Amino acid sequence: MGKLSKEEAARFQGAAWALRMVEEKGLEAAQKDLEQRGIRNMPLACSKADVHKFELYEKKNTLATVLMMACMTLHDEYGFGFDRMNRFINRFNTKTECLVDGYVNWKDMQETIRQETGLLIPLPDAFMEG
Repeated sequence: MGKLSKEEAARFQGAAWALRMVEEKGLEAAQKDLEQRGIRNMPLACSKADVHKFELYEKKNTLATVLMMACMTLHDEYGFGFDRMNRFINRFNTKTECLVDGYVNWKDMQETIRQETGLLIPLPDAFMEG
């Protein structure tokens, strides 16, 4: 048998990983892990700690981008100056910490807004998990 191509080696690595996951943690855990990796396009070589670290980075990056856009809108459209902008940023960061620390998730926040205002803010499917 000749040397395996990168694609063949990756298939064997994936099959070995799947078998090991099913044996150690069960089929449902393997399915859940594969689903999470697929959504984020994470390679099998990443440990759970690496995945968690990446998720935190992903959340913080997303929230920093949203904060910047919200601040620009509040300033440009509604005339928020330093004081009101600072109060908004402090409250936004409190809500962000609750999300990052896992006290709430995107779906919880979406549902609260819907119940309290009637607005349904669409979220990407990946956000709906947590």
